[in-house]
Amino acid sequence: MPDFKLTFQEEVRRLARKEVKAASETLAAQQKTIRELTKRIDVLEKKQAATVVPAPAVAETKTAEVPAETGKFRYSPKTLQKLRTKYSISQKAVAAIFGVTPFTVSHWELGKNRPRPNQIATLKSLMKLGRRKFNALLAEKAPEEFAALKKTAEKKAAKKPAKAKAPKATKPAKTAKAPKAAPAKA
Repeated sequence: MPDFKLTFQEEVRRLARKEVKAASETLAAQQKTIRELTKRIDVLEKKQAATVVPAPAVAETKTAEVPAETGKFRYSPKTLQKLRTKYSISQKAVAAIFGVTPFTVSHWELGKNRPRPNQIATLKSLMKLGRRKFNALLAEKAPEEFAALKKTAEKKAAKKPAKAKAPKATKPAKTAKAPKAAPAKA
């Protein structure tokens, strides 16, 4: 047997080189893909930086930023319920005004969560509004809720019978009574 050992070693080396070459080619292709993706990410980040409007800082919602007059207003879940009762509106309408979900409003009313200080200030100002101004605000912030509120008000008005003013019955004129005669003294 001619140099079986050497032939076997050469074959193992050849196969090892072939596998290393295939692995290095795959690695090179992956490195090339990574470089291309990195360049693409850089381009997209530059585009995004040019189009994104800076978000308001978190410090704006701190208590110090809220006007001092909110310190006089004390929030309670019943306050929010009073607002809803006063204007006959749903939690969905309140949510639209405050820019939150109806679920959040429900949690506020149940006392599970509290509104943020800026939302408490909004609640205070809403409590001071008259019905017309409130309806105008509701029509602006939540038009579909305003339409629903308007329909229910029309239904209630249609159910109530119109009060017709009955003519007042005239009372007979009071006649002057003759004074009683005093008993005669004898």
